[in-house]
Amino acid sequence: MKWIHTKLQTYAERTACFEAGRAWTYAEFIELIEQTAADLPRAKSAVIEVQAPTTIEGLATLLAIAERGQIALPLPLEIPTTECARMRRIAASSPLYDRLEGSGLILFSSGTSGEPKSMLHNFDALLNRYQSLKSRQDRSLLLLLIDHIGGLDSAFRCLFSGSTLIVPESRTPEAAATAIARHKANVLPASPTFLNLMLLSHVAETYDLSSVEIIAYGAEAMPQKVLQRLAVAFPKAQLQQKFGTSETGAIRIKSVDKHSLFFRIEDSDTEWKIVEDELWLKTPSRILGYLNAASNNLEADGWYATGDLVETDEAGNLRIIGRTSALINVGGRKVHPAEVEAQLDTIEGIEASHVYGVGDPITGNKICAKIVTSSDRDIREWKRKIRNHCRGKLSPWKIPSQIFLTKHLNVTDRLKRSDP
Repeated sequence: MKWIHTKLQTYAERTACFEAGRAWTYAEFIELIEQTAADLPRAKSAVIEVQAPTTIEGLATLLAIAERGQIALPLPLEIPTTECARMRRIAASSPLYDRLEGSGLILFSSGTSGEPKSMLHNFDALLNRYQSLKSRQDRSLLLLLIDHIGGLDSAFRCLFSGSTLIVPESRTPEAAATAIARHKANVLPASPTFLNLMLLSHVAETYDLSSVEIIAYGAEAMPQKVLQRLAVAFPKAQLQQKFGTSETGAIRIKSVDKHSLFFRIEDSDTEWKIVEDELWLKTPSRILGYLNAASNNLEADGWYATGDLVETDEAGNLRIIGRTSALINVGGRKVHPAEVEAQLDTIEGIEASHVYGVGDPITGNKICAKIVTSSDRDIREWKRKIRNHCRGKLSPWKIPSQIFLTKHLNVTDRLKRSDP
């Protein structure tokens, strides 16, 4: 991994990061990597925990581990102590470590559809995808933690192109807006849920966010309504969809246009196919396997079943319509929550919605919806309005039978929408 130092050295005089009230140059970042490497244990097979007081120090530690050919287990300070202890136990040993050639990286899934999975990456393969990045001088906000593939991709894409990372004081819309305004950030990578929180908080109206040129969204499906509202709130910004999985790393894609959720895969290292509406990927950066789960979705010939349901347009472009794990079975008929949410989001007064299934003794499941609204309508009025709106647009079994009102979006530590 000698290319890492060589590449970073070409940016030595530039600012690598603004964080915790100070600026770090690339020269200082390189020095952090070297100091950390000198203090690492010598055992090649060691699993080394990465818990650093700042994000830039955590990234330096990860790169030092990669250069030493060891195995990194990032555990950001924001993760609860009990969760860290569980992660340590899972990562303590695995026969998969014997299959590593070079450095390793252990990541955990978000656990939004069950117990979080622990996965082992060939860290060299992940990092090598950034080696050919061209020099840029962007200023990019970093919201996701670096124990997540989205956070790592944002950070490495920025650093290996000689750009500047901006780490806000906290992961709230107000802190993000403050950091953007203070440091004139021009790239805003974020989940659709967090971007919706920014819209609902009206930070674009109270802070100077005119420096934003690119909004890169991913990690979960983007509601069409949120995309439209972003285009209005940030009229000069390009809206770029990003795609990747914890199991494969980021995949290079290109949105059809800023108003469309359709995209095409433009990644020479990646093959793709659709199997029964599910997207499958084949890439050299696919994980070696799971430490705590069966590898049923990892084919022996390198394919990975992503769990993402997609549709195609006439030109063959793709659009994510939901997760296989989120499908709701109502009396033997499948319901896509995103299809129902798309209808709810067009109703005046609904600012966001979350559709999910709850067990029912007759149909197996019934459709429930949590809606975010600042309207004064009571629950009976909303039920009537939703039924009237959806009648004729959705099949009867897809119309929510239970409605819950809230004034706030709930989010996970991965800045995704949380389950009720």
